[in-house]
Amino acid sequence: MANKVQAVVFDYKALFKAGTTQPHPDAAQLLHVLDQQGLAWVLLTSRPIDAAAICAAAGLPQPALHLSQEDIPGRKARGSNLWLDQAAERLGLRNNQLVIVGTTEWDWRTGINAGVLYIHARWASALTEPIDALGADDPAHLYWLVDRHLLHEPQWLFALDDEKRSLRVRSLFQPDETFPGTSPTSFNLKTIFTYDRKVTVGDESARDILMVHLLCSAFLDGSLPSRAWFCVYPSSTPGQVNDQLAEFLEVAKVMTGGYYKGDLLVRAAQATDTSVARATGRHDTVSIATQATTVHLNPKYQRTVKGKTVIVFDDFTTEGMSLDWARNLLTKAGARQVIGVTIGKYRKPYTVFTPRPGVTINAFAPNALTPAHFTTEHLSPGFGTGPGDLVRETMSRLITGDTGLPGVEPGRVTQPPMAAPTVAPGNTPATAGRTAQVPAGRREPMRTYKNGRQRHIGETLNQLVADQLVSGWHGEYLHPDGKPSSMALWWFSAFGGHPTQWWTTREAEALISSVCEAAGIIWEPVPPNYGEPERLETLKRIEARRNSAGG
Repeated sequence: MANKVQAVVFDYKALFKAGTTQPHPDAAQLLHVLDQQGLAWVLLTSRPIDAAAICAAAGLPQPALHLSQEDIPGRKARGSNLWLDQAAERLGLRNNQLVIVGTTEWDWRTGINAGVLYIHARWASALTEPIDALGADDPAHLYWLVDRHLLHEPQWLFALDDEKRSLRVRSLFQPDETFPGTSPTSFNLKTIFTYDRKVTVGDESARDILMVHLLCSAFLDGSLPSRAWFCVYPSSTPGQVNDQLAEFLEVAKVMTGGYYKGDLLVRAAQATDTSVARATGRHDTVSIATQATTVHLNPKYQRTVKGKTVIVFDDFTTEGMSLDWARNLLTKAGARQVIGVTIGKYRKPYTVFTPRPGVTINAFAPNALTPAHFTTEHLSPGFGTGPGDLVRETMSRLITGDTGLPGVEPGRVTQPPMAAPTVAPGNTPATAGRTAQVPAGRREPMRTYKNGRQRHIGETLNQLVADQLVSGWHGEYLHPDGKPSSMALWWFSAFGGHPTQWWTTREAEALISSVCEAAGIIWEPVPPNYGEPERLETLKRIEARRNSAGG
């Protein structure tokens, strides 16, 4: 199942001006762009409304799902996790495949309680009480956040899953990887996280861009579970942590309802700075004993850490010595799982340090241990490419100001130019001689389907051709910026007065539904993550409806 956002959930006031059915500027274009990307969208309202009629009148595409308080078990008010649990269940998605765009503290709490990433629609609501959350200034900014950080499968430079030890490690980049900036014009990760220098990219902080991408990748990957504890591995000086990480985690803790425990890990005595030691060739001063004798858990958490999932953040890791000592401490204290997340990792295998038989660790006090007290095991699951190219492209576009909604000038609401000239039934796209404007960008034939939703449409069109309800069809993938994309366009000639043209996925589903309904055929669309179990379940449901209808 895809590890990326598949549906965007909107509070009504994020799309429509308060108390009206008039959409905010660019709301229609935003939804059309999301639809072209294959994303479902969900509308939340307090009271039941005719969502289909309101959206049609406003020029908005139809929501995949509309939920009011009447649809929520126990009629729970906004703030309850059940709103998003219901949305995920009805769409056949996991909660971390949703993102909620809201306008009130209660929308924010709805996201937190369901473990769903919350983005505040600042164009629709200025909060009277401040909340810690991602925010978007306008629909174009919202699309930018979603497109840049949530519509791509997480690309980790290093990913380790060790179920035996309840350990997971995720790292994004190589520490020396370079990126374009505004001030300075080029930088690497050490510039920010080691030397604590401020770097701007366009009008944004480079640190914030990198940290948002790190946290969104972990959210999509399941490495940022709801209600987890966040902490930062302490620096070599007692009482200090990496401020670039800690400052951001104060805000990020609420992205999915986590808790930041800044004092969970304690540096009890001065230790060798491992980055300095390695840079100066003093590798002999770096060992597991450095961590064991100087780092322990804060005794105040002795009764509360048991059973918790703890996410330990660090700037860089080489062999995982710090992260693995944190794992030893936390598992000894009864933590259920330890997840290590770093912005960078050097290309070395991860080392697991296991106390030898008879060696005891005190999780809440310094331990007088030496390297001889541990056995070591080097785990090398392999290195990926990481998201460097994607993040560099993001930063380059911020520098040039290329962050608007695709195909629309800022502040304008337009409809995407989808129509092609009408073609006589029986013709195919190859013989039709299209001349009308279609979406710009590189296009390729749809030789294979990129998700189950598209396969379901293709299978249905093949059957409609066999039933002589459609004379022919053709699918293409559109790459608006020349980049790989799963944006699908569908051309088919349906009898009964329907225009022959290019359709978006949602438009194609609507037209197929009308063709099937007119022919007395029971059919229904499926969620984007449609797979074999969902296919069989859908077929059973359709068969049951046919039997109840008498044929």
